[in-house]
Amino acid sequence: MIRLVARREFTERIRERSFLISTGLTLVIVVFVVALPALFGFGDPSEYRISADAASRDVAERAAVLDERFDAVVTITDSKPDVTLSGGVIRAEEEPDDKLVDLLQVANQQLDANGPPPLRLETTEPIDPDRDAKAAVAFFTILILYGQLLTYGYWVAAGVVEEKSSRVIEVLLATIRPKDLLAGKVIGLGLLGLGQMLLVAVLGLAAAAITGALDVDGDLLGAVALSVVWFLLGYAFYASAFAVAGALVPRQEELQTSTTPLTMLILISLFAGFIVTGDPDGTLAHVCAFIPTTAPITMPGRIILGAAPAWEIVASVAVMVAATAALIPLAGRIYAAVVLRTGSAVKLSEALRLARR
Repeated sequence: MIRLVARREFTERIRERSFLISTGLTLVIVVFVVALPALFGFGDPSEYRISADAASRDVAERAAVLDERFDAVVTITDSKPDVTLSGGVIRAEEEPDDKLVDLLQVANQQLDANGPPPLRLETTEPIDPDRDAKAAVAFFTILILYGQLLTYGYWVAAGVVEEKSSRVIEVLLATIRPKDLLAGKVIGLGLLGLGQMLLVAVLGLAAAAITGALDVDGDLLGAVALSVVWFLLGYAFYASAFAVAGALVPRQEELQTSTTPLTMLILISLFAGFIVTGDPDGTLAHVCAFIPTTAPITMPGRIILGAAPAWEIVASVAVMVAATAALIPLAGRIYAAVVLRTGSAVKLSEALRLARR
């Protein structure tokens, strides 16, 4: 019976025109997002802080004079510089922006008509030539996961309310147990979401390889695969909660009210994801890895950027699995207890009390 319900949910949604249009638009957008950094060099900041020793001071000052030609603003300072000039070497913790390196090289050349040797670049961390493209992929992955979790979670809730308001649920529950009906609904929509994610991932990687925006190697393939896994983990967690939200209300008009807390949790996770992508090694990034509501959106970006250690990935997955394993049975009991309730909306506290019986 679970298989029949899952197939019904899958086939009904995949035939909807809105689903086909949204999938097509997503595929078009992902190609542009992956290819744009390589084609146009978007994403470079325009403000730079430079520190220089006495021997390299003139290079820094010349760069400050030339900065307008490079659409940049150069500040010479010893406080938290982006790069440090010393003895013909550009030193930085991470790979500096190409624009800044080009500016310093031109400044160095203009100071000596005899053609001095180019400035050497030394970084504390290994240089990743795909850094900008990976950042774009991480950014778009966050948006995709946000949209997928919100859309498919809402579809679960809407499907529950639709069956409840039309009284179809009474007919269905005459032949199938409530937990099996819920499982079939969640699995069917989850398979549809998984298929859409895989399609987007394959097209995105193909676009990256064709345009040369990224070096599509084993590490990147593994990171993208883990992003798909995170969708499954996040969907299993949120879909159960959305099913409960749908079971609490008798009409579609009241669904937005019951799903608002879940929508806000996903929205907060989206904002956290943007912050974490900008600082993937920061405190917030590590904290979000162990919060079930935020991990599905924040972790994939860190994995793509190579900022998440293996132990943290494993630990975060374990937390998600444990949280989902605890939530699904509870959601099933609440769903079974209130899905046949009609009239006014059921408060969550009352639903929890009924589920304990």
